[in-house]
Amino acid sequence: MIENRETKDLEPEDRELAAWQQQWSSVAQPLPEIHRKIKRQHFRFVVENVLAAVGLVGGLTFAAWVLWTDPTRLGISSAVGLIVFLIATAAYRLWAQRGTWRPETQSTRAFVELWHKRMLARIRVLRIAYLLIPGWLLFTAALAVFNWTAIAPEVHTHPKDVLELLISCAIMLPIIFVWLAWYRRRKLAELNEAKRILDEMDETNA
Repeated sequence: MIENRETKDLEPEDRELAAWQQQWSSVAQPLPEIHRKIKRQHFRFVVENVLAAVGLVGGLTFAAWVLWTDPTRLGISSAVGLIVFLIATAAYRLWAQRGTWRPETQSTRAFVELWHKRMLARIRVLRIAYLLIPGWLLFTAALAVFNWTAIAPEVHTHPKDVLELLISCAIMLPIIFVWLAWYRRRKLAELNEAKRILDEMDETNA
């Protein structure tokens, strides 16, 4: 880099001062113009993970309640399918977010790189969500088919409950996929912004 070539031509005292300035800048706090963006992004990151944890606990609690109040084959199949979906989603989310909990250093670039990594992780989670939701439906349907001999009398006895469940799924699934598409566009915009800032830093240091 040009900056490194210029440093070699300095006197020993000046070279020591330049080295100290470079070391200081590597641990400096984020620049004022991007500090607010990084702070907002970190706040959203924390809030989203807290909401995800609350959703996981709530979903598992609901599944346990279904198992407790509806010990039929249909209720058990629905609850088990929900538990598998929630655990698989939480496990993949934690795996995708590895290395995104804190910056490697306190430098401006480290904070922006962390922002970039978090957006990549979020997009990976959204991508797998498009597969997990249909997979969960197929898994639940397979459980129902496997236990159809025991479930069929319940379906004939309570057709209204089954119809309400199917209508709810038919209404909610399009809403969920529309929200996922909107959320993905938003995260792609943040990813592009973080990449643009990193590119500007590279150009400045070149």
